[in-house]
Amino acid sequence: MDNNNNRTSLGVDTIIKLIAFVAILLVGGLVLSTLTPVIFPPQASAEAQNVDSLFTLLLFLGGIVFFLIQGLLVVSIIAFRARSGDNTDGPSNHGNMTLEIVWTIIPSLVVVFLAIISFSIWNENTAPKENENMVNGEPLIYNVTGARYAWTHTYETSVLDDEGEPLVINSGDILHVYAGQNVYLTMQTQDVIHSYWVPAMRVKQDLLPGNPDEGGRPTHLRFTPILLENETYPAEYPIVCAELCGDGHGRMRGTVVVYENEQQFLEMFYDPAIDALLNPPADPVLRGEVTIQEYACMGCHVLDSLGWSGITGPSLNGIADRSGERVSGQTAEEYLVTSIWNPGAYLVPGYGPVMPVHGPDQPGSNQMDAEQLYSIVAYLCTQGENSDCDNENNTIAIPAAINSVFNVEVDISFGQGDSADVSAESTQEPDMAMPEATDEPAAEATDEPAAEATDEASSGD
Repeated sequence: MDNNNNRTSLGVDTIIKLIAFVAILLVGGLVLSTLTPVIFPPQASAEAQNVDSLFTLLLFLGGIVFFLIQGLLVVSIIAFRARSGDNTDGPSNHGNMTLEIVWTIIPSLVVVFLAIISFSIWNENTAPKENENMVNGEPLIYNVTGARYAWTHTYETSVLDDEGEPLVINSGDILHVYAGQNVYLTMQTQDVIHSYWVPAMRVKQDLLPGNPDEGGRPTHLRFTPILLENETYPAEYPIVCAELCGDGHGRMRGTVVVYENEQQFLEMFYDPAIDALLNPPADPVLRGEVTIQEYACMGCHVLDSLGWSGITGPSLNGIADRSGERVSGQTAEEYLVTSIWNPGAYLVPGYGPVMPVHGPDQPGSNQMDAEQLYSIVAYLCTQGENSDCDNENNTIAIPAAINSVFNVEVDISFGQGDSADVSAESTQEPDMAMPEATDEPAAEATDEPAAEATDEASSGD
């Protein structure tokens, strides 16, 4: 029997029930949509407001579908339950063209609507904005470098040094911005794919390997921080890597510091950073303490004096006490400079060759000149109770080590005086071959595989 021919018109009671059911669906959707501010971090950017408005809409529509399905299940269980004493088969119903058209067209229209709204919001969030990266009336270039397992942020300024080159501020794993600033980040990776994610800003962008110039294919990210009620400024928001990149992935974190306004940004970050670049400390140890934090070392190494807690690279605690005994025939200073500029020359037992090579010819944030190397080694030579380094004569011993291993002279005055004339007067042959000491008996430290060397002294890997 064709049951489709026995359809009856809807009664008033049925219509009222349908209206009540639809009302319940709408209320359920509205209730679920109110969860957006509860389950999300603070809306710390204009983009966050756009994303959350879309998510609220998705929760509203999802709530309607959820309560519709659950409601139909409950109605079906009650209306079509087996009655007591009724052992007959239920009626056979097959095919309902109207219902099939409805449940095809309505979801299709909803999906198209959501696609249009999503694309509109994505386009608005990624579109170029006016006056991007403006600081003190001048546009800066904000660069982000990802490397296993740390972020590095640099700012190419319009302030020139003594040689007429723009000063570049390096803030390590901290990004400094201010509320209302249209931020535009240019990002590259030094190794594998990373994903730069700031949950409070609702922005995320992959960093992709490949040229140009071995620094990775540039990708970009835009957002505009906003002020929040009941927030204390400067405010801090976490940066995390959202792409699995290795065993240190979970520790690849950073921080976005948002200042209340540009004036606070200038006073607390920008002006002191420029002053530090124009007037750095003359003491190489103090200079090295600052310089080493400009690289990604903290992502892999432990160093209590700087609060580092990396686990994928050798610890640098007490490195000065071990460096003179690592490689036979090398002084402590020679071992340290080699481990930074050519980390593959010697590997601490238990650790692989994952640290990037540093040096003046390296791209991006890996680039380290001889003066930076000199100051970093001077600082590392103080990390120990019984240092193997000649710390009383570090202005001679360290430049001599750099010259003997790499045939590069060092300006120990950092361009501030004529004392550079005595910078790299080495008593050793300047063209001595770079040591390959992995098979030297003195290089074996298998009794303490986690007692570090600096095969990653200035990198997070």
